[in-house]
Amino acid sequence: MKSLVWFRNDLRMDDNPALRAACSKSEEVHGVYIYSENQLKLHNEANCKIEFMIQNLKSLEQSLNKLNIPLTVISSNGFNEDAKKILNIMNERSIKEIYWNKQFGTDEESRDIEVENILTNNNINCFLYDAQILFPAGTFKTGEGKPYSVFTPFKKRWIENFNIDLLDIEYNYIPKEKTKISSNINDFEFCFAKDHSVDMSLWPVGEEEALKRLDNYLDKKIFYYAKDRNEPIIDGTSRLSAYLALGIISPKRCILEALKKNNFELDSGEQGVTKWIDELVWREFYKNIMFSFPRVSKGRPFQEYTNKIKWRFDKGELKAWKSGNTGFPLIDAAMRQLKNEGWMHNRLRMVVAMFFTKNMLHDWRLGETFFMQNLIDGDFSSNNGGWQWSSSTGTDAAPYFRIFNPLTQSKNFDADGLFIKKYVDELKDIDEKEIHDPSNEIRSNCKYPTQILDLKESRLRAIDAFNEAKN
Repeated sequence: MKSLVWFRNDLRMDDNPALRAACSKSEEVHGVYIYSENQLKLHNEANCKIEFMIQNLKSLEQSLNKLNIPLTVISSNGFNEDAKKILNIMNERSIKEIYWNKQFGTDEESRDIEVENILTNNNINCFLYDAQILFPAGTFKTGEGKPYSVFTPFKKRWIENFNIDLLDIEYNYIPKEKTKISSNINDFEFCFAKDHSVDMSLWPVGEEEALKRLDNYLDKKIFYYAKDRNEPIIDGTSRLSAYLALGIISPKRCILEALKKNNFELDSGEQGVTKWIDELVWREFYKNIMFSFPRVSKGRPFQEYTNKIKWRFDKGELKAWKSGNTGFPLIDAAMRQLKNEGWMHNRLRMVVAMFFTKNMLHDWRLGETFFMQNLIDGDFSSNNGGWQWSSSTGTDAAPYFRIFNPLTQSKNFDADGLFIKKYVDELKDIDEKEIHDPSNEIRSNCKYPTQILDLKESRLRAIDAFNEAKN
């Protein structure tokens, strides 16, 4: 029997349910990947992420080749063309079974329904799997039969239903029958033009590198995660998010290996381990939100009253925020880290998003889009969830009157100013007592900009705007 595996954001061999099932049932297996510039542009995928994806796709092809599984890359003009593309390749190769792992978002879900319907009508069997979450989306319901919209009770149900058998992911692939089809990846025209300035050496390519990064993190650093995770200068996070976003490593693999460090305890024992696993459950929670409340993937807020907020728009402020020239050192350091690394520390993502939506009172959708356009680890559901949380428009969101003060955050989590000095070159020689809020004289001498707004006034303005929308 021949089968086709449709790869998407699951560029791995390890714990790949669709690939595993196809290899278990079929003597001959083919792989396909649809590359669409229009789809990538529509979803604001970052240039650095596209480069990372292409390189990891090539790495995956090498691994598949060892199993005699050819990977064919085909181009598409968009989601509405994918069904035809898949049907054509299956007819050309006389393949009657296809396997793929599910994606989240209304465009992807609608596309998959169309593909499944068309293939089924052509007597082709479709097999779909969950590769990004442990439990099928929508599994957990409240006592009223509604999807959970608050993380803590969702996590409680997640833990209550957890079974170690869910992490039965070990599988030994054996080579399949050779086929006359050859991979076309080295000849395929990706039409990719690099326009980013991210240091890609920070993101080694390949599944093996992702697994190595996980192993290194779990060796020591994870035990200090609960303590170190909020200080951006400390290398206290795993930096696996870019690999999770493209499916180069799976959440199940991460959870399994972490549990091994904590006697397989989910909510007791090593606090660093349990806190780190919490973050993976947050990713699953946001995917459930996107599945159960599709409006959030259509540019609409979860808290519908916030549609009435009268957002400001100031071109100069927006430019200053994007370029890291707001005059608030921690905000600017974070934004420059984003440009340099394609990544931003999680606490700083909350700080800069709150500054953008509350102090600047700019529409969260502008910030959400900018992050997606620059993050190598851009994940639609997590990025959307994070921005809506920070802007108080989302599920389980921060109260609208809770507004992080960037100066206080700076002193609390970058006390010596080391993170600021690393990314804001103008301030690298400034004393730690002055660096969080330099005087006008220092700013002038260092050619560092003045603050674009007054924190107290802007905070009151934001509270008024939310109150007006709510009432």
